[in-house]
Amino acid sequence: MKTPSAHLVDTDTSLLQALPGAGFADAFRIALSEEQARQSAAQLTEQMFRRTPSWVTLLLSIRNRAVAVFGLRSADMHIDDSARSAVAGFPLIAQSDDLVQLGFDDKHLDFRIWVRRDAATPTSPAQLTLTTV
Repeated sequence: MKTPSAHLVDTDTSLLQALPGAGFADAFRIALSEEQARQSAAQLTEQMFRRTPSWVTLLLSIRNRAVAVFGLRSADMHIDDSARSAVAGFPLIAQSDDLVQLGFDDKHLDFRIWVRRDAATPTSPAQLTLTTV
């Protein structure tokens, strides 16, 4: 199975308004297969976070131990199929068929993730855009 390549794209300015004064934003986009294009943004989000490489899990564990000293929140990449309030440790803020918004506000960082599914057009295939702010 060929892994799709992600392309850096301009950040949707309407998303930046959700966190006024944000210091960093980026967005990456991939083309979706016909099968993926039939799935909701929530299904695609869960698939994306289920494939956590072991090195990311290790780094997250080290990060959690380090930030505990400063009283910061620990993060968890576990997905609980019975709970729909979070995905991969990120609280679910909003969800529709085409858009999932995850994020939280903490002492040191306010953070948002948007996963948007765009339908195919006559000139481009269906696409998935991941934006972080």
